Amino acid sequence: MNPETAKRIEAYLKRTLNPGLTLVARPRVTDSMEVTLGGEHVGLVYLIEDEGETSYQLEMTILQEDLED
Repeated sequence: MNPETAKRIEAYLKRTLNPGLTLVARPRVTDSMEVTLGGEHVGLVYLIEDEGETSYQLEMTILQEDLED
């Protein structure tokens, strides 16, 4: 994912979900970025290219221990 696209996705996530979200590049991986909130990993954003269409998929991780708080 190029830096320009990452900035646009990050701005969208901040506007839509939470202003504290940030995107962090993953070492040696170009098709996804880590989503963090307050320095904690909450998910990944994947670049999806299919039949000439480009989209981005947010996969959010919810740990069992987080539900117990």
